Amino acid sequence: MFKKLLFFLVLTSTNFLFAQPSNELLFSLNQSVLKVHVATKEGHHGVGSGVVIQKDYVVTNCHVIANAQGVHVTKFGYSYSPDALIADWKNDLCILKFKFLELPAVKLGSSDHLEYEMEVFGKSYGGNTVKPHTSYGKIKGIHPFLGNNIIQSSAWFSLGASGGGLFNSEGELIGVTTFKAAGRFAYFYSVPVEVIKTMLSSGEEISVTTQRELPFWDAPEEELPYFMRVVRLERNKDWENLKKVALDWEGKEPEAFEAKNYYGIALFHLGEIELAEKQFKQVIQLNEKHSQSIYYLYKIAKINNQSDVAESYKTALNNLDDSILANEK
Repeated sequence: MFKKLLFFLVLTSTNFLFAQPSNELLFSLNQSVLKVHVATKEGHHGVGSGVVIQKDYVVTNCHVIANAQGVHVTKFGYSYSPDALIADWKNDLCILKFKFLELPAVKLGSSDHLEYEMEVFGKSYGGNTVKPHTSYGKIKGIHPFLGNNIIQSSAWFSLGASGGGLFNSEGELIGVTTFKAAGRFAYFYSVPVEVIKTMLSSGEEISVTTQRELPFWDAPEEELPYFMRVVRLERNKDWENLKKVALDWEGKEPEAFEAKNYYGIALFHLGEIELAEKQFKQVIQLNEKHSQSIYYLYKIAKINNQSDVAESYKTALNNLDDSILANEK
């Protein structure tokens, strides 16, 4: 049974292809990505990114403009100030409303049919660049939260990218680049486009940027969603607590295969190799494109001197994301 599963994994991974976005598409999207400027109460100047999502409407992250004394966006040498905003403070998305913002809007996509290892790209002013820059990556996690799917990708972004766009290969906006965390596997997170759609249809317009509540990702440790808590424990190599939190996660959300994955990671580093292997095999039965679990199965096969099995996992990994083993130390 397992040999059939492994063969299927390698076969499907080999057929997982991506059409690189054209230069024309990338250039056209640049027109819809803006730089957001804020004046803080302390008199400092802050910078973020924004995306035109509808005529006269620009989405950004609330933490970019929270408690600002002044906000404006710039494009092609022109400056525009919003008249109002729609805020979802918990999801960290704010939509700025303008008058006479003659800039094209992007097409809104969906996060409903995303898959692990799908190619995506981000556009933002990360690093406070003069022009929008593009970063490429793959989807590494899809995390249900508050009725939507937080998107984890390897599309790199840095300071100034908050409020930028995450796009699929067709140039549709699927998320807003929002926060990141350090780790062995890339942790860059975007709030999905569905939140924007809800805000446009039912959001209340306000005229002040006073922050009403912290975003979910900035909550106290015990209030963070599980997918963030496990990352922090993994980063700190706190394997005992990672094991406890992952077990608690699995108990409350039995269908969450990421809970099994992180439980397996904890077991692996605690020396419980056989139990860890069972967890990772369960994960890839649920999601054959889960590269992190495949990576650990590859490591376990090497530990067990199963060279043929290790080579099969290596092939699967390279077909999904050839950077994983290339970056292995």
